[in-house]
Amino acid sequence: MGQQTLAAESFRLPLENGLFIEGQVRVPPGVDPAPVVLLSHGFRGHKDWAFWPEVSGRLAESGFYTVSFNFSRIVAHSAAGIAEREAAEAATLSRELDDLQQVLRSLRGGRLPLAERADPVRLAILGHSRAGGGNIIFAAEHPEVQALVVWNGGSAPARTPGSGQALTFQERVLQLDQERNKGRFDLEHALSFLSAAALVIQGDQDRDSLLQQNARFREQAPQHRYYSVRGADHTFNTTDPYEGATPELNEALALTLEFLHEQLG
Repeated sequence: MGQQTLAAESFRLPLENGLFIEGQVRVPPGVDPAPVVLLSHGFRGHKDWAFWPEVSGRLAESGFYTVSFNFSRIVAHSAAGIAEREAAEAATLSRELDDLQQVLRSLRGGRLPLAERADPVRLAILGHSRAGGGNIIFAAEHPEVQALVVWNGGSAPARTPGSGQALTFQERVLQLDQERNKGRFDLEHALSFLSAAALVIQGDQDRDSLLQQNARFREQAPQHRYYSVRGADHTFNTTDPYEGATPELNEALALTLEFLHEQLG
């Protein structure tokens, strides 16, 4: 990548209870404000996990004001002084949506780095894994989002109390969040009523639950675009530590770039 041509600056957004969101903005060369893409990592990932630095760099090189960030659960599970319940609640999907709202609010308020280079009216969000599902909800609730890209996204896997092993405290908190927000977290319903254009990319070697959910997406929201990447697993066959882009990742990224340029100009 030719990232020497990019401007990049880090940021930190303070939250309550000692939590914060940290991230980085990458901006293409030039003087015109660029369309914005917010990147949301998966439940077990972070902004620097595996393919994310390369993906964010290549999006910026292609002309987008690109924002990658860590959800607040990352600091909640690593910082000293965070109570167990606060750390558990930071990992819920509700909190993930709140964090994304904070990033969007900071973007629209001109409080992210290099804000003069961003055109927040031309806005897209891209999420992987659980964040792909969360981004469906977020886009449905935020009509200012013009384009949505979902990579291997959907509901997070969950154990049930009858699976032979007691749920951890974290799992109980996650389950309670799901139960309290059953209607809000209905991804098929949210996608079917989504006003933004959506591109849903799914590896055909991903776990069965996501393949089944992808089939329901196609059935209940046929107005959106769907693409199956042949031979791709949940991470498009990449690894962490990262060993470079795979053909499957390059395919997903090429489709994403084409879609975003078409939708945002």
